[in-house]
Amino acid sequence: MTPAVLRGLPRQKPVFGIHGLKPGEVVPTLELFMAHKHPLDREPVRALWEKLLDGGGQGALLQRVIDVRGKERRVFSAVQAIADPSGHVGYVRGFMVDVTQSLRIESQHAAEEAIGGAYGHKALIEQAKGVVMALRGVDGPAAFQVLATRSQHTNTKLRFVAEELVNAAADGKADELLAGY
Repeated sequence: MTPAVLRGLPRQKPVFGIHGLKPGEVVPTLELFMAHKHPLDREPVRALWEKLLDGGGQGALLQRVIDVRGKERRVFSAVQAIADPSGHVGYVRGFMVDVTQSLRIESQHAAEEAIGGAYGHKALIEQAKGVVMALRGVDGPAAFQVLATRSQHTNTKLRFVAEELVNAAADGKADELLAGY
């Protein structure tokens, strides 16, 4: 890599901070930059850089950075390699944004929704089990198996099978519906 391109490597204070460094603490090089990439992200990052350094262009990537303390961070990078008319890259510029906290919050919300959905439908599934137990004269595990089998055979989520049965019971048609199970 030419010295001009090296001058284009990230030097902004936030980029250093993402890596757990302070400006002036190290001389940024592509090798140092790559050493802080998560091992599974190194190849995509290297491929992007090689593509950009071979004639210029721009690219973006979501990747993991391992800072000097060993802490993993999720970052979004956008890079532009500026090439002269002959295709020689003389300068690289871009930015890096730490999205670790945003992704953590988003993941937490998704997990909370999934857990809430599972518990939120538990009462409905228990009601449907009760209907099956009453009409078929079976115990709880056998009633659940009836519902689970119907769910698998129709490729329908268990909560929808349960809801259909509970609604049919409310309309006095649970026997008819269960006959199809």
